[in-house]
Amino acid sequence: MKRILSILAALCFLASCGPEIDPLMPTDNPGSPVSEPEPEPEPEPVLQFVSIWEDLFKGESTSAACTVTGGTPGKHYNILYSSSDVSVATVSNEGEVTALKPGRARITAKIVGTDALVYRDYYVIDLSQLKQGYSKSLVMVKGHTIYYKAVMQSWDFFDDYFYACQVCGSPHTLTYTRKPVYEQDPQAYMHLKYYGHGDNMFVERASDGDHLWTSNYGTLESGETNRYTDSQVLSRIKFSPNKTVLPEESNFNCVIPGMKRLIAAYDADNGNVGIWCRDASGVAWFYVFPMEDIKELKAESIQLSFNRTYGNPKVTDRPTVYARDLSKLTPLFKFQMPLNNVPQGYDYHHNKIYFMRGDGAELEEREAGTNKNWARVYYIIPQTAKTLVQVDLPWVDNVSLLKSEGITDLGYFEPEGIKLKDGYIYVGFASKDAGSSPERRINIFKYNL
Repeated sequence: MKRILSILAALCFLASCGPEIDPLMPTDNPGSPVSEPEPEPEPEPVLQFVSIWEDLFKGESTSAACTVTGGTPGKHYNILYSSSDVSVATVSNEGEVTALKPGRARITAKIVGTDALVYRDYYVIDLSQLKQGYSKSLVMVKGHTIYYKAVMQSWDFFDDYFYACQVCGSPHTLTYTRKPVYEQDPQAYMHLKYYGHGDNMFVERASDGDHLWTSNYGTLESGETNRYTDSQVLSRIKFSPNKTVLPEESNFNCVIPGMKRLIAAYDADNGNVGIWCRDASGVAWFYVFPMEDIKELKAESIQLSFNRTYGNPKVTDRPTVYARDLSKLTPLFKFQMPLNNVPQGYDYHHNKIYFMRGDGAELEEREAGTNKNWARVYYIIPQTAKTLVQVDLPWVDNVSLLKSEGITDLGYFEPEGIKLKDGYIYVGFASKDAGSSPERRINIFKYNL
């Protein structure tokens, strides 16, 4: 009897615990809904500009059209274009930008219904700002001296460092000074022998340091004792303080067969290198190549197109150089320049050329009334090789002004270099002081575009 009572008690206990504690009972309630898996998130679309980034002149138009990558395959995405200032530039539904007046307009492209957007700042330029008179507010740097008793030929700068090129000493050397942008010191120097005249240069900031893009394999000018020009090679050289480099020691060289006096500028926002050069008859040409294409091109042994004369005693040869033959690339643009004059510096920025000419009068020329300081900037469009506007800077011949501002006590004030950065135009001038060994100085002036 006790056994029967124990079995009944156990059954009652199991019944009171419920089915969930019985491992043999099903755990799912057949009457509850089955949860669906979370849907895969839709891939995010990405917008990208497909056209070159350009500065514009009043009345000019360009494309700011974008393409969509990523996203859901086969899905159509609507792109909405807008301008931050329609009085400066308008943009159509297809991304066509039209310039109306000088200023800056931010053109934004956005995919409707998403957070995907891109934008560019388009500048409408007419160079009228260069017509204004001198004011202290224009001064970026003035009065800084550089390595040698020779005027600055070209320059470039970043937020931290300023680079200046001079033709120095004997034998002929391009000396590059690196210094803080707004301070005189500390300075570092690099020397490139027999490279050329240093008419223009740019500095490429890379992961392994700053690299000078400069002319190379110059030749002694006829009748001159220490003036080199007509360089047939464009070289990329890592800036290395206290180092002296000969032409054949450069390990990154570019040539355009049949062309000489190669000098370059860098349109960093578009990733393109512009190269000014001359052919055998002195006609000036301009080439534009993507930087990436130049670097990917295989170097080979190439004999230069023309003889060169260099050294002391003089040697004449026609060397073979390990270089990239840029004629094997298809340029983005190639055209004859509207003027054959050698620049006092130029820049290639947002697919426009800012070309500078001018001269600085020596004291004896001023006294004889035969020369004066002058500076002129040309604004050139590559597609048509047309000069849209040219402007003279009005105050550069004002000797009393230059003296009172402490820029030069000789009145000598020679235009040397021009750069476009972040909505500003920078024009450079070399000056020097009186005396048997006058100081050569850097002067950079900044105009708001």
